[in-house]
Amino acid sequence: MINRLTEVNETVLIQNTTLSVDMLGRFICNTWDEAVNNGGLPFDAVVIGAGMYGAYCAEKIYRAGGRVLVLEAGPFLASEHIQNLTQMGLNAPSPARVSFNQDDPQTRSLVWGNPWHSAESFPGLAYCVGGRSLFWGGWSPRLTDADLAQWPAELVTYLGATYPSVEEETGVNPTTDYISGPLFQSLFSRFQAVQGSVPTVTAIEEAPLAVQGAAPAPGLFSFDKYSSAPILSDAVREDVNPGAPTPDSQRRLFVVPRAHVVRLNTSGGQVVQIELYVNGQHQFLNLSPDCSVVLAASTIESTRLALESFPTALMGRNLMAHLRSNTTVRIKRSVFSGLQTPPTQLEAAALLVRGSATAGGGNRRYHLQVTAADVQGANPEKNMFRMIPDIDLQHQILANQDPNWIVITLRGIGEMGGDKNAMPQNAGTSWMNLTLNVADQQDEFFMRRAWVNLVKTADDDQLWRAMDDAAIALAQQLANNDPANIQYFYDGGWQPTPPPPSTNNRPNDPNNKVRDGLGTTHHEAGTLWMGTDSTTSVTDLNGRFHHVGNAYVAGPAIFPTLGSANPSLTAFSLARRTASAIAVPTVEAGFTPLFTGSLADWQMAGSGRFNAIGNTILESQGGIGLLWYTKAEFADFILKVDWRASSIFDNSGVFIRFPILGSSDPANDWKLAVDKGYEIQIDDRGYNPDTNSFGDALHETGAIYTFAAASRLASKPIGQWNVYEIQAQGNNFTVKLNGEIVSQLTGDGSRPLKGHIGLQNHHPGSRVQFRNIRIKPL
Repeated sequence: MINRLTEVNETVLIQNTTLSVDMLGRFICNTWDEAVNNGGLPFDAVVIGAGMYGAYCAEKIYRAGGRVLVLEAGPFLASEHIQNLTQMGLNAPSPARVSFNQDDPQTRSLVWGNPWHSAESFPGLAYCVGGRSLFWGGWSPRLTDADLAQWPAELVTYLGATYPSVEEETGVNPTTDYISGPLFQSLFSRFQAVQGSVPTVTAIEEAPLAVQGAAPAPGLFSFDKYSSAPILSDAVREDVNPGAPTPDSQRRLFVVPRAHVVRLNTSGGQVVQIELYVNGQHQFLNLSPDCSVVLAASTIESTRLALESFPTALMGRNLMAHLRSNTTVRIKRSVFSGLQTPPTQLEAAALLVRGSATAGGGNRRYHLQVTAADVQGANPEKNMFRMIPDIDLQHQILANQDPNWIVITLRGIGEMGGDKNAMPQNAGTSWMNLTLNVADQQDEFFMRRAWVNLVKTADDDQLWRAMDDAAIALAQQLANNDPANIQYFYDGGWQPTPPPPSTNNRPNDPNNKVRDGLGTTHHEAGTLWMGTDSTTSVTDLNGRFHHVGNAYVAGPAIFPTLGSANPSLTAFSLARRTASAIAVPTVEAGFTPLFTGSLADWQMAGSGRFNAIGNTILESQGGIGLLWYTKAEFADFILKVDWRASSIFDNSGVFIRFPILGSSDPANDWKLAVDKGYEIQIDDRGYNPDTNSFGDALHETGAIYTFAAASRLASKPIGQWNVYEIQAQGNNFTVKLNGEIVSQLTGDGSRPLKGHIGLQNHHPGSRVQFRNIRIKPL
């Protein structure tokens, strides 16, 4: 044991502890004051929870150009999956039953806590940046067509198109770059050969593991076991730009740890304020009208926060998890063809078995996660999912492999049905709700905890039995139905006969040999499910609450049904959709976007430049100059442009109908656009350079510069997005700003009736951002 450190009122760049330098935590995280009091633009999104789906969603919003604040209730622990590290012993704790505060085991395994109460045992949540993605098993199967039968058709199409990208991103594809070799080939062939002998088995597939075992491209390292923490950390460091550090006021991604959100305050159907505790200090964050909030604190905690903040009657219904069993056998090595005896290399294999069985008059899905190795003992994953940096240790493991037996675990994962009509207090069905507002049910911030009522039904029992039977039947078929070729592990040792069917899933019941408790899978889902109808679902198809215009959910809470597949791949895919809905503005029908992330069709005239931020935003820098669209000229059109200023001193404009500009004379190239085209001004001060005065309506935001005065200043406060709608038809021009007509002009015909589109960068220090530049020819 060592002494606890106590903070003093003395600042340092990086804190030194007794044993280490807190480099990783300091380089990836920020204090509350650094994140919210730096004078920068308002946040485009606040993500609550930096776990598996929160970190992923936040990174996607940032990459698209958004300014993002991530609030994580726990500390920084590690920058990648714990299995990519040396032997730290950082494992998820065993499940604990917590019905009242006095049952709470408090923090376990450094960061794990049990925030909700239940009659079931749960391992809880990993309170840290990366969350449970630092610990997860990596299995990432797709939902099948049968799984998706009750999902909205638009989402089914979306998932089919998105799964391949997410599989490549997380290392699921290619499936065999990590698990391959003679044992895999032999085992896979053997399973295919016996598949038809087990009626409920529908498919044998390569293991969809989120592990990248080979370099994705020359010169790059593989990232090994996937976690959301590295992509968030890498995005933060890119934003910081260590070589030439970015001022906090211009940064776009902040992660604040030990920030526990307790309530979202709403007004007019929008979240307008976040109430939270940061390192125990009560704080409030007021939000811009343009800001979105993403609840990504896990299924249960996100639902609890929604119930506490803006409840509806449907929230908390449709609670689902998975039925899980573990059948472990060992089969004689001689049964499998193509294996050398004794083994000459480390041997491990994994594959996926899919199945379907009748339950309650309908079909439910299950799958078996199969792992195999020639190890001593009963754990085929002993040498899998770990880093072994010592080559001598690898040789020692090879020497200790079992020459006679292959140990195989068939981990069954079965589908639970959700009840969208479940009513709180009905003990016979699954749901969650807030606890009573009494001391033994409140958290450390005196907020009501969630009560989780997770129960199995008769239909669940029917599927569970079919799944367990299939695991035994497959194992016996692998052993050629010869009892001499197979042994079963239960009651602490190898047994010659299979375990008797489990009559329940209670972990301490001697009659239960293979089943896990309902709360042990980390797969809670469904309580904020998606749909097109606000009367029969909680969120829309982008994960946004039907009744709250700027609040979204990332994670399995939004699943309409769960299927048997581990939720990670589908939840990542839907988090992508949510991030896109927040960060990528919609292009109206009939309009064509002119900027989609590439400047290939744009050219700079004059001095300064425009910076592309993500794939959605252009930001002016320096000047004076013009970034113009070279690909086409436009005659009659409606042009829509979103823009925002970062300071009252910013100045810019949107130019239309000017001829081709040069690029050889920065001092003069841009002037042709002024002389031959039209500028729709951006300058809330209305500065007139000829008279050195302010408030000139001909030079004010909304004016057609020097031609038509702005009738009023209709721009929003600094930092908020504005929308220009500019219509040009013949010699007639109409300018709308945020839906209001602010200027009109009938030209004299002396200027061209068609030309190019451009954006102005006016002077050093002026930072005006543009996005969603789209045009509709008339």
